Amino acid sequence: MSTPELRKIVHTYIDKADEKFLNAMYAMMQVYMDEDTVVGYTTSGKPISKKELKKRIKQAEARIDKGELVTQEDLEKEIELW
Repeated sequence: MSTPELRKIVHTYIDKADEKFLNAMYAMMQVYMDEDTVVGYTTSGKPISKKELKKRIKQAEARIDKGELVTQEDLEKEIELW
């Protein structure tokens, strides 16, 4: 189903929805659209926002593109030293 078709269907559901459903959808959309929403935590318990996670992903992809990575084999050797 294409995006325009999906939007039409969603609009139809919204037009027929009761207040309880609309409130639930509104809350879900707020979380989805808010870049400051916490989507995870660091190993030390610090919250990570959606915006920060996207930034970290881009940085990681850039390191991969540059070949800055650790192979499974190297990681296993490192673990043996722990």
